[in-house]
Amino acid sequence: MKIRTVLSAVLLSMAVFVAQAQEEEITTEELTQYAKVMLSIDSMKADLQAKTNDMVKNDPLMDMGRTFNAIKQANGDSAKLAAAEISPEQLAAYDSIQSNIEVLKANFKTNYTAAIKDDLGAGNYNKVKKALKADPALKESYDEIVATLQQPATEEQEG
Repeated sequence: MKIRTVLSAVLLSMAVFVAQAQEEEITTEELTQYAKVMLSIDSMKADLQAKTNDMVKNDPLMDMGRTFNAIKQANGDSAKLAAAEISPEQLAAYDSIQSNIEVLKANFKTNYTAAIKDDLGAGNYNKVKKALKADPALKESYDEIVATLQQPATEEQEG
């Protein structure tokens, strides 16, 4: 009787494991959609970075970013700001740039979340992300899909 109970428990556990494994299986379509979303997000990140760099470098008070970095490194320390000879106008320009950067970051976060929810679904996003970390073969397939999706863009830039 005891053996039957143990055997039943083992079989039930195996059935649950197989059901979970089938649920977690990632299709090529899901992987491709995930790759498209991630490439879109990477593009949004690059755009955010470019806009941020342009704001800093194109502001005449930021001296091609050197003043911006000095203010950032001072982290509000008035002695460090004075030692770097930062003017009130430069501080105001820095604050304005930082404010604009925060707006851009908030927009990026909104667009990032929308891309995941609308184009992939949060459940699929989490499922694929988790599977990519756990399965090297799946990661290799994902990398191949990404390379294929990037290829047309590369060819357009070269042409």
